Amino acid sequence: MSEHRPAISKKTLAIIRLIAVVFLNLGIVLSAVYILFHLLEYYNPHSFIYANMPWLPIAIPILFVLSVLLFDFLRISGAFKKHYFHKGRMWLIILCDFILFAALSLTLYLKTCTNPLVEPNTIAEYRLPTPVATEPPASETPSPTPEEGEIVVLEETAEALPTLPLVTPAPTEVPVPLSEKFPEKISATPHAQVFAADNIVETLPDGTKKALIYSYSGMNAAVDIYHYQKGKLEYQLADIFVRSMDCIKANYSISFRRNVKTQSYAADINAIVAANGDNFNSGKIEDGLVIRNGIQLFPKDGKKQTKFSRDLCVIYNDGTMRVYDCVLDRIDYDEIVGNYPLHVFNFGPKLLNDDGTAKTKFNSNLGKINPRTALGYYEPGHYGIVVVLGTREIIDYHGRNRGNGKSPGMTLVELSKLCEDLKFTSAYNLDGGGSSSMVWNKTVFGHNDRTHSDILAVVEP
Repeated sequence: MSEHRPAISKKTLAIIRLIAVVFLNLGIVLSAVYILFHLLEYYNPHSFIYANMPWLPIAIPILFVLSVLLFDFLRISGAFKKHYFHKGRMWLIILCDFILFAALSLTLYLKTCTNPLVEPNTIAEYRLPTPVATEPPASETPSPTPEEGEIVVLEETAEALPTLPLVTPAPTEVPVPLSEKFPEKISATPHAQVFAADNIVETLPDGTKKALIYSYSGMNAAVDIYHYQKGKLEYQLADIFVRSMDCIKANYSISFRRNVKTQSYAADINAIVAANGDNFNSGKIEDGLVIRNGIQLFPKDGKKQTKFSRDLCVIYNDGTMRVYDCVLDRIDYDEIVGNYPLHVFNFGPKLLNDDGTAKTKFNSNLGKINPRTALGYYEPGHYGIVVVLGTREIIDYHGRNRGNGKSPGMTLVELSKLCEDLKFTSAYNLDGGGSSSMVWNKTVFGHNDRTHSDILAVVEP
């Protein structure tokens, strides 16, 4: 009887084993490099790895898959029946390989493969039309009224600007120009003041302690930062006054691969105060409208949008802000774009009813308790930004991580009631969770453990 010989020689199996070990170890080393760059603040993975080693996130899962397949082939071929590997140890290695592969593949999918907005460095900014002054210069004298029977030659005039959307009922008197509002807040010499954290100025009826901890007064903008605490719950309000809409500025990244944290965006434009926006390039946007600084970022290339599955928040160039309910309101792309929007946020939901009362039902499934960021509106030129600490690690306004002193966060119902209590006439929920953060005076309030696409900031133009 002839002796049974294996289909593959020992030499071939040894070579395959060597290749599998190399793949496995290389995958582990590259995974360590990838994790290290995630942990190091200086080398943000989206600005360093994707800029210098774009192949790394793809190479890691491929190496693990190949090593798993080769090890499985060796096991089936009988290479581990003797002294090479214990069978139980082999199954453990394969299990670890699959776990690492699944985790890294999920990370790769979430970070690089779910962004239908843009391809890196390929977006063409579409700048929307800006308002044009229609009033004649003050030096011009009005034309004389023609006498009866006099022939008058009519000159061509520019087409009239479209009517502004009905954000509020038509005023009964001429509104004060934005440039003349809030004189008590404006200073010819910009200055800032920082107050002690325990300088409690007021205890509200429900026991909440309120403290003014920072104030800024400039030639075009003024900001007061208030800190609120009730038990473990903590949140801050930035009370914002501007006399020019050039003060309300967004800073953003059109590529998910170049996202950074709130403080980096804020430092780039020397923001007085800044908070995270709606994280529009997260890959979770399929419809709606995104505009920043008068530039339409989604849909791309200035294409018209007809589908809106999320509530929209629009800040117009005249200082008004309107929040559109995607179910109850008629959201008209042409109307919004034709009335000179400065910023359009596509996240939501709308937090207040049209009469300023708190909502209890929302066009969102993100109602559970969480860190929160909300944008509020009082009147043209007067806004508020609220950041609520949640169940993640807390960074206080001195930049210290207080660890165990965790604020519980808020549900959407609680956030809506807070916006009503703050006397906002309109309010809108922005991205929350790890994105929620506010930066002022070079300090951070919030978690800020996640990079995101954009901020809304107050600057001196």
